[in-house]
Amino acid sequence: MATVLTQLSISSYSLREQLGPISIAFTDANGAEQTYAQDFPKLLDITEFPARAARTYAVTGVEAVAFQFTGLDDDRLDAFAAEARDAGLALVNVAVDVGDLAQTDPARLAADVAELKRWIARCADLGFRFVRVNAGSPFSAQHDDVPPAHLIDALTELGAFASERGIRLLVENHGGPSSDPVWMNALLDGVGPDGPGLLLDLGNFDALLQPLMAALFAEPGTAAADPFAGLDLTSLYDGIDALAARAELVHVKAHHVGQDGTVGPIDLPRALGILDRHGYCGPLTIEYEGTGGDPWVHTGHVVDLTSTTVPAS
Repeated sequence: MATVLTQLSISSYSLREQLGPISIAFTDANGAEQTYAQDFPKLLDITEFPARAARTYAVTGVEAVAFQFTGLDDDRLDAFAAEARDAGLALVNVAVDVGDLAQTDPARLAADVAELKRWIARCADLGFRFVRVNAGSPFSAQHDDVPPAHLIDALTELGAFASERGIRLLVENHGGPSSDPVWMNALLDGVGPDGPGLLLDLGNFDALLQPLMAALFAEPGTAAADPFAGLDLTSLYDGIDALAARAELVHVKAHHVGQDGTVGPIDLPRALGILDRHGYCGPLTIEYEGTGGDPWVHTGHVVDLTSTTVPAS
């Protein structure tokens, strides 16, 4: 591949199974507030993650995930950023999963916009290049091809707020309607070139998300033994192709690493090849979402595959 990347980074989410308990608040498909929690052991404090990542992997940047901290006022955010800089890593992105900008309640929407502005300002002060918010709840039911006007207005306002503070706002294909490339392209058209940009996640399309969500929220003992068995990911690669030209940051997603180091279920060389055909030369962030075993080893296989497919500069 001819593309030369400006940056290869790693998300702290990749090592979540060793970084302590997590709790994610979200709005489900029925509009109800839910919480998803996992009681992971704390084998390493998240403030130690950047330095260890720099020692372990051939990466030049790092991404933080907001729900791995206790909130805006968590001093560990400052320590994380300082440790990353001390380790020679660029502060690429913070993924913020707060609120639901697609909701129709004006008071709740205004509160969510205000809270997201606080997060944007916090991330800008820490020196991150990007901050990612959601285009509505990732667990919302699919809608039609037209994003609601109030969502476009909210994201436009947040994008301008971020720009004023020297940080670039991104939205991600992250479940719900945002994983429909037609809907996402309509949203990006709606906010315009001065609005938020796109964080393209190579795995967040319905062909993969639907069986994963079914397994994640299945009743105990009813989940499929292998949610990846027999998947047809043709529409996933089509989705990447439909959005690649607009990407400003890309999540390199993997859910499984075999004992022989084989990475799947996404064919990453194929996915990265699509990016290359569209001339993408922006940063890539490794996001390993598999479970079990040693996540440092598994993430390393994803890093190695990515770096050998598209050399980083």
